[in-house]
Amino acid sequence: MLNSPVSRAPTAALLALPVAYGLFLLMSSLIDVKEVTLVKAPSRILGIITPNRPSPDKPITKRTKPQMMDTSQKPPPPPRVSATKSNVVMPELVIMGAVPGSLVPTRIDPPTVSPVLVSSRGYQVIRPPMPVYPSRASARGISGSCSVAFAIDPRGKPYKVSASCTDPVFKSEAERSVLKAEFAPQLVDGQFVSVTGLEYPLDFKLAN
Repeated sequence: MLNSPVSRAPTAALLALPVAYGLFLLMSSLIDVKEVTLVKAPSRILGIITPNRPSPDKPITKRTKPQMMDTSQKPPPPPRVSATKSNVVMPELVIMGAVPGSLVPTRIDPPTVSPVLVSSRGYQVIRPPMPVYPSRASARGISGSCSVAFAIDPRGKPYKVSASCTDPVFKSEAERSVLKAEFAPQLVDGQFVSVTGLEYPLDFKLAN
């Protein structure tokens, strides 16, 4: 009977029905949802978090009166001097000798210093001419001498310098050295003046 496909299908359905129902009950028990009642939580109002401070722009209308400080205790009175004579005997202070004569103040008259006025003096050489031996003359072994004519202005600067030399190779160096020299100007009746007609001799000689 079960070999027929027509009779096999109803039989399998009847056998599977209790199994499916049992699985349904098992799943229903596992996923059973109980009713949850939501309870409303009580509301809570927060107070002020930061302290209530007065506004700096608001004028101060109330001022607290300063409190009096507690009076400090008076210091104890100074000890009284005893009217009774003490038994302590202090030795008398005796200084021997006399004041040295060097410590006795004496009258010293200051020396009289009269200013010395220099109204006139001649010119002076502060830094003499320092010529350099010309290289052309040194290479040729030439020696010579120069007479340099010049004048000094009221500042002590030489001008109108003109050299007369035994060889022209020394002329430019002789004039340059005199122009670089320094002089103190001449003083006449308290005034610096120019000096003209001066001559300065220079010798150019090779060392042996």
